Amino acid sequence: MKIIKTVKIIVGAAGLLLIFRLINPDLTKKITILDCESTYKKSVFGKEYEGYNYHNAKMDIAKCLSEKFLATKNQKYEIEIRKILNEFEAYDEIKKDPIENICKDRETIFIYWYYE
Repeated sequence: MKIIKTVKIIVGAAGLLLIFRLINPDLTKKITILDCESTYKKSVFGKEYEGYNYHNAKMDIAKCLSEKFLATKNQKYEIEIRKILNEFEAYDEIKKDPIENICKDRETIFIYWYYE
């Protein structure tokens, strides 16, 4: 009798977990750096910084920071742009470029990822 009750509880819990996993709701996260902000969606079960949505949100912020830098030449924008470049290994060859070149070429440098 106890074994049947225990099995029912385990099967019920596994069923609820499976249903929740199939539904897999998304959370909307917001990233704000200085006066630039972007939002992205992530899975409830995903890691915070995982996936192309996070990367694409960071690219939007990098483009915004680049525009602000070109308009003001304020070094706080350069620091944040370089932090974003350091976060993603794909940009190793660009890191040594002058910040003005990076900002001018922002549309070709800070591109979206469409798959993982």
